[in-house]
Amino acid sequence: MVADQSAEITEEVIEAIASLGNETRLEILFALYEPEWEHHEWHMMTFTELYDAVDVGSSSQFSYHLDRLIGKFICETPEGYRLTYSGNKIARVINSGVYESTSKFESHELTGTCLFCENESLLAALEDERFTIRCTSCDAILITDFFPRSQTRYRSTSEIIESFGHHIWSMCMLLQKRICPECFGYVDRFVDVYEHNGKTRPIHVNSCRECGVVLSIPIEVSIIFHPAVLHLFWEHDVLLLDIPLWEFFGYIVSDVIEVDIVSSDPFEADFEITLDNKMLSLHVDEQMTVTSWQNDE
Repeated sequence: MVADQSAEITEEVIEAIASLGNETRLEILFALYEPEWEHHEWHMMTFTELYDAVDVGSSSQFSYHLDRLIGKFICETPEGYRLTYSGNKIARVINSGVYESTSKFESHELTGTCLFCENESLLAALEDERFTIRCTSCDAILITDFFPRSQTRYRSTSEIIESFGHHIWSMCMLLQKRICPECFGYVDRFVDVYEHNGKTRPIHVNSCRECGVVLSIPIEVSIIFHPAVLHLFWEHDVLLLDIPLWEFFGYIVSDVIEVDIVSSDPFEADFEITLDNKMLSLHVDEQMTVTSWQNDE
């Protein structure tokens, strides 16, 4: 179940967002944020230190703007003032420029295999302000991800692509434990299929109860974090988490990884991984937990 997002737009939310629409209040946030960045989190400033750091006409004006932020974005303590989690988050969002759209990204051919036509014809591109991996042979969209402008700074095209590879694995790892990568809320999960040109692939659809984000991943990803799986690939000179998801697709479409979905609701599946003369069998339950495994020569 996904939370009713419209029910979250309360007067309190509207007031909190409105309190940020003022230059002086943003200056107050950043006066507290910049020392945190330079020193440590939860940096405290006294009223006088904060007032001196902000360009405002009078102490009464300053107090008015500060009061609008206290409780929501700033915490008042006997020792002084500090940012709340929300205040720190807002300051970091503004500082990173995440609200700015990524304007350009040079399309790049990738090493990897399409899950549908099984051709090695993948292309990374910026489409509709999202990082997208598409098969140029059958036009299947295999991966989409948010593309914050901050991810493009200080990185070449190949480094941007590499950063997405690591970012996607980190998201998969959190989803494994039903943790939303965006807001850390609780994630509901169900089995579905992704269809393209008449061919289907089983996927796990992950939906956050709090922020509503929906993330889908191939069902085979549910097993790769298990130590036995990582060790089997390592024995064959493959560091699984060092290769991006789109290169992992090659193991899915080949005979290396086979899956038998025992039940969709609740989810239950058997997996077999075969590399050279070694086979690893695993059983996964509805919590995405490997409940049993067997390594056969």
